[in-house]
Amino acid sequence: MSKNPPAHSTSHSEADLLALLALQQKARTRPDLVGTQNAKARKAKLDKIAAFLDKEENVRALVAALHQDFRKPEVETLSSELGVVLSQLKYIRKNLGKWMKPKRLPASMALFGIKSYLHLEPKGSALIIAPWNYPFNLTIIPLLYAIAAGCTAIVKPSEMSPATTAFIRAMLDELFDENEIKVVTGEGDTAAFLTTLPFDHIFFTGSPAVGKKVMAAAAKNLTSVTLELGGKSPAVIDVGVNEKKSAANSVWGKFFNAGQTCIAPDYLLVPESMQTSYVSELKGAIARFYGDDPQQSTSLARVITDNHFSRIKRLFDDAVSKGAIVACGGHFDASERYVSPTILTGVTEEMAVMQEEIFGPLWPVMTYRDLDEAVQIINRQPKALSFYIQTKNRKTIEKLKRETSSGGLLVNEYLLGGGAPNVPFGGVNNSGIGKSFGYHGFVEFSNERAVMERKFFDLSVGYPPYTDGVLKVMRRIYKWL
Repeated sequence: MSKNPPAHSTSHSEADLLALLALQQKARTRPDLVGTQNAKARKAKLDKIAAFLDKEENVRALVAALHQDFRKPEVETLSSELGVVLSQLKYIRKNLGKWMKPKRLPASMALFGIKSYLHLEPKGSALIIAPWNYPFNLTIIPLLYAIAAGCTAIVKPSEMSPATTAFIRAMLDELFDENEIKVVTGEGDTAAFLTTLPFDHIFFTGSPAVGKKVMAAAAKNLTSVTLELGGKSPAVIDVGVNEKKSAANSVWGKFFNAGQTCIAPDYLLVPESMQTSYVSELKGAIARFYGDDPQQSTSLARVITDNHFSRIKRLFDDAVSKGAIVACGGHFDASERYVSPTILTGVTEEMAVMQEEIFGPLWPVMTYRDLDEAVQIINRQPKALSFYIQTKNRKTIEKLKRETSSGGLLVNEYLLGGGAPNVPFGGVNNSGIGKSFGYHGFVEFSNERAVMERKFFDLSVGYPPYTDGVLKVMRRIYKWL
């Protein structure tokens, strides 16, 4: 590899770029050692993370960091940041030995006398680029699977959540040799430069727009990628649901983390006949959860940056200017990046709020007359990361499952697909490439190497020269292949 860094538009000095390049080259020399470690050695690394997170002072520090970054409530930190990480860690530790064992493949007549199996080996050096919305969760979980697979990792947390990034860096610097796991901080140009380097695998979580840039950069080195993206995840409310219970569940799913969740329900589809009553129940649930003045609630996070606040305000203003009705909320305070839980009715697909992923506490409600119309609305959007159905009707579930496509589908619940370690998680097309969690997460950082061993018999009967005898034998056996 040339010592000169690839040309790239960046604010870093040449020395900075050369340092990153040297770091990546060192990471590529380490997998030969790390990858040969057995399950016990890999579990020991996971145990170091578990022990660190078991200390109350470290939990307090993480809670404080997330509150500093965007006033994330402690309950949400414990459940969606710390809890899901520990859940994934325990699941990996329990199953790692089984995952690492060679997988015997069925025999066939075409391979008579051959023993075939899959040997899972580490891909090698991994780059993990994490987002800001769940900055601890979405940095550490892919790292757990990289460790489980035997990879080294360079980790780039988000610059938009600086307090949590500082916590992550301090934790990983304390626990690991930098030649195995190294945290790199910096702005977006740092991540962009890293994607130009020849890693063996890149795991990126973020927007579809940036995901396309990551994939384009990775393609130049033929680096494999896992892209956890997002998009406009729909929620369909069916006739006959318990409206009060359904609305409470929906409000929780939407406004958790102030709507800054890649799998949050992005827009709501409600039967035309139910809109008035269901929206009333949504408003009631918001009042119960966050009070008459949600700005004073300690249960509602804030928008992460001024730019994201302005973007959400732009979507709101565009919708209202084009005829949307503010059924609830609509209050903005730039001084603390506060956006009230907001429900918009009278929304049309031409509005920007239905053209862009919202990623905030702004919720457009559209109506449908029958399920065919709901399907048409959904299918006019790119394929979503998650799809939610609230129904009591099995036929509704089967129809929507059959006639739409999404990364995941959840019935009568929200968000849980983003934390279950035994269920594969990921998008499709615009919402992502590859799956994570559980065995699927382990495989993302592994090369499924096919191994074939000749045990008996051989193919000499078909060796040249191709005499009439050889041809006669082949005419008798080729249909068995």
